[in-house]
Amino acid sequence: MIKKQICARCVCDDSIPGITFDNNGICSLCKNYDLIEHEFPGNEITYKKFQQIVDNIKNNQNKAKYDCLIGVSGGTDSIYTLYLARKYGLNPLAIHVDDGSDTEISVHNVQTAVKKLNVDLYTVKIDESELSDLELAFFRASIPDVETPPDMAITASLYRCAVQFGIKYIFIGNCFKTEGKMPPGWSYGDGKYLTDIHNRFGHVRLKSFPNLMLSDYLYYFLIKRIQIVRPLYYLSYIKSDVKKILEKELGWIDYGIGHHESRYCRFVQGYFLPKKFGIDKRKIHFSALIRSNQMSRQEALIKLGLPACSDEMVKEDIQYLCTNFGINQDEFEEIINSKPRSQAEFDSYYSLVCKLKPLIEIAYKLHLFPTKIYGSYDRK
Repeated sequence: MIKKQICARCVCDDSIPGITFDNNGICSLCKNYDLIEHEFPGNEITYKKFQQIVDNIKNNQNKAKYDCLIGVSGGTDSIYTLYLARKYGLNPLAIHVDDGSDTEISVHNVQTAVKKLNVDLYTVKIDESELSDLELAFFRASIPDVETPPDMAITASLYRCAVQFGIKYIFIGNCFKTEGKMPPGWSYGDGKYLTDIHNRFGHVRLKSFPNLMLSDYLYYFLIKRIQIVRPLYYLSYIKSDVKKILEKELGWIDYGIGHHESRYCRFVQGYFLPKKFGIDKRKIHFSALIRSNQMSRQEALIKLGLPACSDEMVKEDIQYLCTNFGINQDEFEEIINSKPRSQAEFDSYYSLVCKLKPLIEIAYKLHLFPTKIYGSYDRK
C-alpha cells in the first residue's frame, strides 16, 4: 500500500487534485494561502482598506434604502458578516435562500440575528420540485459536484435581488483563513455545466430556477456594476471568538461542524463525498485553520480520523433525501454506489476559464476584480 504524502505544515495530502510539494514537504495550497495573506495581512492597513470601502458605499448610496446585500444561511460566517455590516454603520438587506433543507437551528439563527440587528429580511423560495430534480440529476451523473444546484441557487438569487432592490454591493461571508479554497477536481460548477447535466439526467422542466450563464455574469458585472465585497478578508477573524460574540449578543446557536446548517450539505460533505470519491473537504477547512493558527495540526489529524457524521445522522439524511427525490432507498444506494464519472465528460465553461486566465490576471491589475485568483486550474 502506497503511503499518502501529507503536507508538513497542514493536513492536505496528495489525494487533492493538482497539489504539489516543495523540497521541505510544504504543499502548494499553503503557498497559495501565503500569497492571499500577503495581500490581506489582517493588520491596520487592511482594516483601513475595509473602512474606505464602507465609506465609499455610504457616499455612493444614491438615496437607496439599502446600501449592501448579505446572504444569510444561519452559519457563523454569514451571520457575523451581517453583524459587522451593522457595526460599521451600514443598512444591509439580509437575503435568505430557502431551498427546503434548512435545519431548525439555522432558521433560529437567521430570525434572531435580523431581529436583534434590526435588519430587513427577504426570503427567496426556490421551487422544490425543480431543485430536487436538479440535485438528483447531479447524483445520477455520478460526479462530486452535487452541491452545485443549491450553491447556484444562492449565488444567482443574490445577483437577482441586488438588481431588484437597486443594490450595488454584495457582501460575501467566506474567509480564506477558515475555509480555504476547494480545488476544481473536488468542487466545480457553472451555469453551462448545470444545464448540460440537467439536460442529460433531469426530468422536470426548469421554469424558475435561478441559473447563472456567462451572459448573466457579464450583465451583472459590466452593466449593473454589482461589486462583491468579502469583509472577513480584511478584518481579524478568529472563529472561536466570533462564535462567542454571536452567542452572547445575538442568541446564535452553534450547529457543530461547518456547513451542517443544511441537511443536504451535511449529507454530501459528511458522508457522500468521502464514501464515493474519497473527498474529505475537512482537509481544506482544517488546513486553513492550521495556517491561521486557529487549530493545531495534531488536532486536525485526530478529527480527520473520526467520521464527519454519525450513522444515525446519515440514516436520517438518506431518508430525508429519498423522500425529497421521490425514490426508495435501494435506488438511492444504487446511485451512490455507481461508477464515478469525470467532470470533463460534461460541457462547461471550465476550458474557457483556463484560456482566459491571462485576461483575468490583467483585470485584477486594473482593479476590476477585488481579489486575485490564486492556485491551480488543474482538476485532474
